[in-house]
Amino acid sequence: MVTLLNSRSGAVRPGTLLMLLSFLVVGGFLYWLSVTAEPTEVVVEEPEDDVVVNEVAFADFSSGPATYVGQELTLMSVAVTSLLRPHAFWTNLVDQQQTAYLLHLSDALLADSVSVDMGMVVDVTGTVTQMSDSILDAWEAAGAFPNDVDRLTAEFAETFIEVTVLGGDAGDDSSEAGEASEPSS
Repeated sequence: MVTLLNSRSGAVRPGTLLMLLSFLVVGGFLYWLSVTAEPTEVVVEEPEDDVVVNEVAFADFSSGPATYVGQELTLMSVAVTSLLRPHAFWTNLVDQQQTAYLLHLSDALLADSVSVDMGMVVDVTGTVTQMSDSILDAWEAAGAFPNDVDRLTAEFAETFIEVTVLGGDAGDDSSEAGEASEPSS
C-alpha cells in the first residue's frame, strides 16, 4: 500500500509547474492581443426622422389633383372614408362635392402587411398617378378586386396616389408596424 501512495507523489510537481506555465502562456497571449489589436468604433445608426416629401396642404391638393400627376408628395391628416380591400382606400377631397379620391397601397406596404380601417386619419406620401386600363389590369392580376364591382368603382378615379409611406396622425411611421394610428377623439 505504501508503494501505491508513493507512486503519485512525483506527479504533483510537474502538474503545478504545467499549471503555472499555462497561466503565463494565456496571460502572454492576452497581453499580445491588447497590444496588437486595433480599437474599433461602434457606429450607431439612428433612425431618420420622418422625411416629408413636397408637403402639400390637403385643401390645395383637393382643388386640382390632376395638376400633381407625376409628383411625389405628402398629404397630412387624410381621413379614410371607405375601403377598397385589400389594396386601396378612399378619402373625400375638400371641395364642394366632397369628391371621393383613391389611394392605393404600394407593393412594399402590402408586403409589410400594412392596413387601414375606416375612420382612421393617416399621413400619406406617394406619387400622384394617372389612372389607366393597364394599371387596373395589373391591380386585378394582383388580387386587388375581390369582386367586379370594386374594379368598376376604381375605374371612376381619374388619378390616384400610389402610397409608399403611411403614417398616423401622431406623426409616427407605421409602415413597419403594420397599421396606422386611430384618430384621436
